[in-house]
Amino acid sequence: MRIFDNLLYKLTALLVALSLWLVAQGFSSVKESLDLPIVIEDLPKKLVLLGQSVGEVNVTIEGSRAAVRAARKSLLRYPISLDGAKSGQRSVPISKDRIEALLPRGASILARAPSAVVLQIEPVISKRVRVRVDWVGEPPPGYRVTGVSVEPKELKLEGARKTVLRLREIVTERVDVSQLRVTTVQEVPLSLDLAYVWRAGEDRGKPVRVVVHVERIPEMDEKS
Repeated sequence: MRIFDNLLYKLTALLVALSLWLVAQGFSSVKESLDLPIVIEDLPKKLVLLGQSVGEVNVTIEGSRAAVRAARKSLLRYPISLDGAKSGQRSVPISKDRIEALLPRGASILARAPSAVVLQIEPVISKRVRVRVDWVGEPPPGYRVTGVSVEPKELKLEGARKTVLRLREIVTERVDVSQLRVTTVQEVPLSLDLAYVWRAGEDRGKPVRVVVHVERIPEMDEKS
């Protein structure tokens, strides 16, 4: 059949054409925009990061298709080291050279935005505050609450200086006493929902011990 005439020649021509197409795909220049998350590293323990002006760096790169594909794998984030940083507002430049160093051969950076990120850093301080039990409700008829106690009575908190200085107490999550007829002991978590403030030490998530003292009203005993 004529279709099989010069089969070897046709196959060779097809392979050459395919090879040329692949080479063209590899070397043709393309542009692409990538968003790199900013990752803060090496923040000293006695400092806390309150905020930053942006969370990502937008980078426009140019290069061969193969190089751009490789760049997608090598450009995953933009780290910023705060080793040796001090409290206050700090502007950190976004370095084109640092990004360029991560690019594979055949790719280059055209632009990045923003050119800098502004960080707000504050010192960490500690303070002891009293613990207050947030309790609601009334026991069933004939019973009353004679007292509510908590252990520990005070806790040490740490966090951003301005926030910690304003604190006078820390409150537990709500305790409902409406069904209690006897003195009851409960493990209750703290309601610590303040940003940049946490419980000092290793017991950050540990609940406190709350005792709700309940007694029967004497008058009710006499009437019965």
